[in-house]
Amino acid sequence: MTRWLADHLDCLAPHLGVRHLEVIGREVVIGERWSTPGRYGIEQTAGGLRLDLAARDEHGRLVIVEVQFGPADHKHVGQLITYANTADAALAVWVVADSDPVFSGDHLAMLARVNAAFAGRPEFRVVGLTLESQGTLVPGAEVPWVPTLRGVDPATQRYTDCSTAGPVLL
Repeated sequence: MTRWLADHLDCLAPHLGVRHLEVIGREVVIGERWSTPGRYGIEQTAGGLRLDLAARDEHGRLVIVEVQFGPADHKHVGQLITYANTADAALAVWVVADSDPVFSGDHLAMLARVNAAFAGRPEFRVVGLTLESQGTLVPGAEVPWVPTLRGVDPATQRYTDCSTAGPVLL
């Protein structure tokens, strides 16, 4: 799904309150890194953080995206906050891709509190991504799936409007 999101960031943009997003990197390494001599004299690089997507909006602001597969969890919330701070992002987005993304009220309340405490710099947003089939499910047949994005307002803990993109064959 990370690749699909990178290719369809304009489907994500309306959920973030921006008109356009342009990818500047996938699996971008940020933060402190260091090298140490490893076993057998081979140098090893350690440290650094790997964020899923980096983009710029129409104003040139840095937008980072953390993509999670499966149910929302606190590990990814922590990663998102750490990545946003390390990269000095203007907007940090947590996209959860699951059959029915369910966000913990505690996670959403915490992100709303962080948004309020830091006056939106960075601003944290949450988006659920589901795949909905278009057509009859037949074993072995290619079925077009339509990704559906639903924004979630951390403050009200309610879904915003839906948007869809063209079919994706899986």
